Amino acid sequence: MSSPVPPPREAGQWGVDAADAAAFLLDSGPGRHLLDQVGPPEQTQAREALTAALRRHEADGAVWLRSSSWLVTAVRGGAARR
Repeated sequence: MSSPVPPPREAGQWGVDAADAAAFLLDSGPGRHLLDQVGPPEQTQAREALTAALRRHEADGAVWLRSSSWLVTAVRGGAARR
């Protein structure tokens, strides 16, 4: 299914450096859940691997990753109330 409106694509700032971005990604939500499934040695290995992968996205004092989203609004009943 394709949308007639292309999604906006912008660079999002994920941390001040690769280690900060990795900490953010791994210490919340799905990242934390996945780390909870393994022991401390594997957690360290995963954190180091993600940090290394994020280094290539460091620029201008931050880690920048492409982000896209849609802002969707709806009106119940088909007519906006003012």
